[in-house]
Amino acid sequence: MAFLASIALVGCVATSGGSTVSLTKQDLVHHHYNLESVNGELVTDLLGVNLNEQKRPDIEFQEGFRLAGIAGCNRFFGQGELSNGVLKMLPGGSTMMACQPELSKIEQTVLNVLNEGAQVTAFENKLTLKAQSGELVYVLADYMH
Repeated sequence: MAFLASIALVGCVATSGGSTVSLTKQDLVHHHYNLESVNGELVTDLLGVNLNEQKRPDIEFQEGFRLAGIAGCNRFFGQGELSNGVLKMLPGGSTMMACQPELSKIEQTVLNVLNEGAQVTAFENKLTLKAQSGELVYVLADYMH
């Protein structure tokens, strides 16, 4: 699956005063986020069930700014870049398992948003990716607090 050709995301983080500053790699690296909603609908409502935390759609910013996660039911990974407020993922790889229809729809939206590029905003414990093809809201779910 060659869906990971690149991701262009403009990065901003909202502060408590309402102003914005550019995100840095250090703001994102070592953080893990679970997908909470797609286009304003909670993932649990879209699926009709709660997902096991290990199988939940997510995104992780790893050491060396590698990006990894689960788009719907398939895992993806690739090298990330953040320059001038733009986050990109270089061509990477993914698994290619068949998904249940509801997860497949979520996965397609996630991949469309990531391939298209999305405006990135962060506020408190949420990371939002907003693109023409959809809006994804992730909630901070770091493994260690």
